[in-house]
Amino acid sequence: MKTFVCLCLFALVATAWATTPQEKLREYSDACKPESGVTEETLNKARNHEDVDDPKLKAHALCILKKSGFIGDNGHLNVDTIKEKFNKASNNAEGVEKLVNKCAVNKATPEETASEFFKCVHHAREEAKAH
Repeated sequence: MKTFVCLCLFALVATAWATTPQEKLREYSDACKPESGVTEETLNKARNHEDVDDPKLKAHALCILKKSGFIGDNGHLNVDTIKEKFNKASNNAEGVEKLVNKCAVNKATPEETASEFFKCVHHAREEAKAH
């Protein structure tokens, strides 16, 4: 399963809350590595668009989304926070609304929720690039 084909996706989400998205993303990612146990090798595979189905990568994504405020301690997506932060990074409120309605879906586990959220946002980003 393609959970994370590119950490650029993380950067997309990071733009919603950071003045310098790459720095904030790196800060969250570095803080989450010990907690998730994800290896640099796995992160590099994801950065290189390789198929990665690793529970530690999913845990890493969950940690990042929690630190960003996108997922609460209860494991559910904070839709209002996501909309607010995405709208700050975009001048397309209608597009943000559609993206959030499509992608902000709680799954069976918090890790699956984080994984699927990132996957959905990535696909939406790729579709937008194609048009």
